[in-house]
This record gives sequence, structure tokens and C-alpha cells, in this order.
Amino acid sequence: MVHPRAHRVGSPEGAPTATRPARGRRSLSKPDLIDLCLAAAVGLCVLLVHDVGYLLRHSFWVDEGWVAETVRARIGLTPSLAASTPLGWTYLLRLVPFGGPDRLRLVPLAFAGLAAAAGYLFGRELRLTPYVTGLLTGAAALLSPAMLVRDDLKQYTAEAFACLVVWVLVARIENEWHIRRLVAIAATGSVGMLFANTVIFVGVAAMAGLALECLVTRHYRRLAAVAAAAAGMLAVSLVIYETIIRPQVSPILVHYWRDYYMPRNVPAAVSFLNLRLHHLASAMGVKWLIADALGALAGIAWLRRVALAAMFPIMLAIAIAASAAGKYPFGDLRTSTFWLVMVPVLAAVAVAAAARWAAAIDRRAPLVVAAVALAAWVPATNAFIRSHPIPDDDVQYEVAYLDAHFRPGDAVIVNYGAEFGFAYYYPPAPSFPVGHGPNGHLVSYPRLPWMVVMGARTPEDVANALADARAKIAAHGRIWIVRSQLTVTERRAWHRDLARYHVTAIRVGPQPLLILKS
Repeated sequence: MVHPRAHRVGSPEGAPTATRPARGRRSLSKPDLIDLCLAAAVGLCVLLVHDVGYLLRHSFWVDEGWVAETVRARIGLTPSLAASTPLGWTYLLRLVPFGGPDRLRLVPLAFAGLAAAAGYLFGRELRLTPYVTGLLTGAAALLSPAMLVRDDLKQYTAEAFACLVVWVLVARIENEWHIRRLVAIAATGSVGMLFANTVIFVGVAAMAGLALECLVTRHYRRLAAVAAAAAGMLAVSLVIYETIIRPQVSPILVHYWRDYYMPRNVPAAVSFLNLRLHHLASAMGVKWLIADALGALAGIAWLRRVALAAMFPIMLAIAIAASAAGKYPFGDLRTSTFWLVMVPVLAAVAVAAAARWAAAIDRRAPLVVAAVALAAWVPATNAFIRSHPIPDDDVQYEVAYLDAHFRPGDAVIVNYGAEFGFAYYYPPAPSFPVGHGPNGHLVSYPRLPWMVVMGARTPEDVANALADARAKIAAHGRIWIVRSQLTVTERRAWHRDLARYHVTAIRVGPQPLLILKS
């Protein structure tokens, strides 16, 4: 049997010992087909561990609303509306053909499945044990708590998928050096930013790991190729960042993430990292940070590949440095998904290495080791399987009731927290004027004179909205009030200003729909 290291880029001989396939298109072998089928099967398991019915019937909450509304705007406005959401990922939302109003969540679900499949392929590229390693790493990605709670309409599962793709590509080039594989890493790390912003962190870590391996093994010609590929990757990513990403980052979003930017002074930075990492411990698979760290380190040690072993610490260091520069919010569960998923995947590598050792005793032993590991892993993540993590903002049902009972002469008030979901669910087409919303826009209905959409949450805005609506209603008209995500100040203002009116509350969700009669 050929040792798995015999095909690596870093082998002293400098070339694979196995016979190279003939140039041209290579037909798939039986093992290749089995691998593809198993990868697809692991990916499709997302339909079992995520509650798809829940995803397709639960209303979008406020953060999802301003992403969902992009599909209702003219396509030329999408880059501006997308804000911090990757542009390519946002365009994918327009391609979902079925699933009802909440069908857009099928996009992050699809990327969760692709991430699990990529996890399987990563394990197979390590060539530790036939199929067992892939099943372990695929299951680790599939059942990662950080992935199981990513059911909302955001790009973070795409970031996890892009991260795993880069790891697969690095494993492949370590198995057998080829310039096309190097170009694939560079392309994924740069062009992939259109779908997953953080993939550039992974791409830089990959290039740094490969450069380190070339130095260790004294392959200086390959080092030059790595340097050239890295330069091209950085150039393309810089163009994408400056032309597409940076102009859409609004001051509101920067202010929102201010607590997730690492302080510059050392004591505060150490305290920041300690707090954030402990906060994320359970999302790595184990409640104790030290156990997560030991699992990841064990996997890194058993990789026995310089580039792959160096990637995770470099990737994490880059993310921390970007946080200190105020470019990346470090320590939030959502924005950390791409690297959090790698902790259980690396721990699965350590289990696979133990299974390979066990194979020397009995060739059936790897299956036993894998079964024991999964038996321990699944209960640890059971609380996250088919969980319902999306906040309850039932703007959809408020809109449905309003649309069914609205009469000519009525007026409608939509508060600031509800306007983005309202823009998606309300049948008449909205416009999106520039404003101080989270994506740099507000919602407006210039062709519907009875609509009053609030642009802020202050007590003055509440009073002005009520006054505008009262001026719009007919003699026996009603004022419908759609609200969501009320702040304490806003709630007090509504309570004060509505006290002198007869108000009926219609319970159609967590936040009641209010009707004010003239």
C-alpha cells in the first residue's frame, strides 16, 4: 500500500510516486463515483437535521427583511440594497423557483448542504482511511452547532462552504502539485468574495501555508508560483473590495458591530479575545473552550501536512487582525461561522487518525472508532438539531390580515423596525429611497397616499406618524399600525400617544396589529 504522504507536494522526491493519468479528460473510476455519491448523501442530510418546514413558513425577522427586500427592487438597485451582504449571494435569491414567500431561506440551506459535502471531500483527500475519514469530517461539518443554527437569510453558510472548498483544494495540491490547482485556490479566495466575503482570509491562509511548505521542503520554484498566485489573488480581491464591498458598508453597520472590533491596547485585547472565544465555545461543539482547542490541535497534529497544519492558526490570526483594524467583527456567532465549522472538522481528523491506527489491529476497527465518535458527537449537538433559532417577527401575518381587511379611507402606519419585512410581504411594490436604514435605504410608497412609513424610532417620529395618518383617513376611516422590533423608548412613546384613542389589538403574532378608530 502506498503511504498517503507519497503523493504530497512536500515529498523529498519532489514528484508523485504514483503513475500520472494520461493527459486529457479522465473518466470517473468506481471509487470516484462512490465518493461523489457519499458526498451528495452527506449534503442531503441537511434536510434531516434542519427543520425545512419551519424555514418555509416562519416570517423573516428584521435582519432578514432588508436582505429579502432586494428581490422586490429593480435589479440595478441590488448592489446598493445588499449592503454588507455579498452581491453574488444576493443575486442567487432571485433564482429560487419554489417554496412560498419564505423560500429564499433555501439558499443558505443549500450552502449548508454543500458545506457538509465539502467536508466529506476534505476528509477523502487526506487519504487516512477509505471513506471513514470523509464520513467523519462530513458529519462534523453537517452537525457543527455553528451550522445547525444558521437557518436565517444570511450568507454565513456560504462562507463556511467557501472555507471548506479552499481546504479541499489545499489538500488536493498537497497530494499532487499542479499549477491549475494553485490557480483554483487563488480564484476561490478572490472571486469567491462575491458570494462569501471572508473567503479571502482563508485564501491568504492557504497561500501562506503553501509558501511555508515550499520553504520547509526547499521547493523554491513552487514558492515563486505560490507568490505569483497569491499576488494575483490579492489584486483581484482588492478590486472586488474597493469597487463592490467597501462602498456599501454603511456607518450604521460599522456602529452596530463596534463591540466586536478588538481593542488596540494589549490588556483590553486579551480580555476581548478571552470573552469572545468563551462565548463561542459551545458553537465549536463542546461547552468548554479548552476541549475545543485540544480537539482542533489534535486534528492539526495528525494532518502531518505543513500547509494544512498551518492554515487554521493563520486563518484565525488574520480574522483577529482584521477585527483590530475595524474590518471584521470577531466573536459573533454568525460572522465566525466560517472558522467555527473547522474546529469539529479538525477534531474529526484526529478521530480518523486514531481509526487508521486501529486498522493495524483489525481492518473493521475504523468503523468501530467512527461509530463510537459519532455516538458521542451526536448527543453533544442534539439540542441544535432541527432547532428553531430564528427570532419571532410575524410581520408576514400582520400584512396578511391588513391586506384582507383594509378598506378605502383607511391609513397604514409602518414603524421603522417593521418596514423591511413589510416591503417584502406587502403586495404593492415599494420604492427604496436613500436614507439612514441599515443598508443605506428606507422604504416608501409614493403611489399609495394612505401609507405612512416611519424613518426613525424617536418619540417625535411616533407623534408625527400618528398626525400624518389622521390627516389621511376619511371620516370613518381606521388607522392600521404595523410594528416590530420596538425599542424601549419607542414602546413608551406609542403607549403615551395611543392612550387617548380607542385602540383594538389584533393578535396575529408576537407583536399585535393595532387598529385606531377615528
